[in-house]
Amino acid sequence: MDFSRRRLLGFGALALLAACGKRPAPAAPVTPAAELTVTPPTLATPSLSELVYRSSIGDVQVVIMRPRDVAGELPVCLALHGFGADARQFVELGLPPLLTATDRAGLPPFAVVAVDGGEWTAEAQKMLVDELPGWLVAAGLAPTPFAVMGISTGAVAAYTYAQEPGPTVVAMVSPAVFPDWAAASDFGLRDEVRWAETNPLTGTSSVPIAVWCGEDDELADAARALAARTDAESFFAPGAGHTEEYWASVMPDVLRHIGKSIG
Repeated sequence: MDFSRRRLLGFGALALLAACGKRPAPAAPVTPAAELTVTPPTLATPSLSELVYRSSIGDVQVVIMRPRDVAGELPVCLALHGFGADARQFVELGLPPLLTATDRAGLPPFAVVAVDGGEWTAEAQKMLVDELPGWLVAAGLAPTPFAVMGISTGAVAAYTYAQEPGPTVVAMVSPAVFPDWAAASDFGLRDEVRWAETNPLTGTSSVPIAVWCGEDDELADAARALAARTDAESFFAPGAGHTEEYWASVMPDVLRHIGKSIG
């Protein structure tokens, strides 16, 4: 895969970077499409539901991943995908069987919920804050995510989303952070005002952060600066770039980190 495509896959959840304000009460759930059960080749029948909701921005795919054979209301980690991908990016990175493995390793069980929002406009931001809680309740999950993870630009979106009341941990994988607008625009960002308002290198956060990044990633220096500024736990892998292969390789560690934060 050439880097231009990998960049494209990194541009997720842009409008979430501007989300702010108090969370409203959960919206009334919308009747979803039929649940689908998928059986990957590793662990048999992990719980994977792909639901489509009619929302204020049109049809929205919500992918709910749970550890197998764990019933009842579970805490939720929200997962933010990259532009050019969709909510199934996390399925493709292997999360359903990994959640089961994490639970079997003795960590508290939790669900990961990925939302397909396309290009994350301001309307999509509002959808996440206003409508997602009701969808989580309808799925038998906790209405407010306790954690949020994201990849590339989605990682920056996760950082900003965590400034809302609710999340207590942020997992940022290959975060698309930049020291100046010239670097950001060269990477492909187009909205300088939004970038400046949501740049983690100039913002503040009271929520614990963990950063994963490959040392061969062109964003590694900025990711190190982010980790130093936020006193984040950081994990830098030698030889790894801004690739789907790297993201899949760190997902077990990301899930363990999130599970250990519960309670």
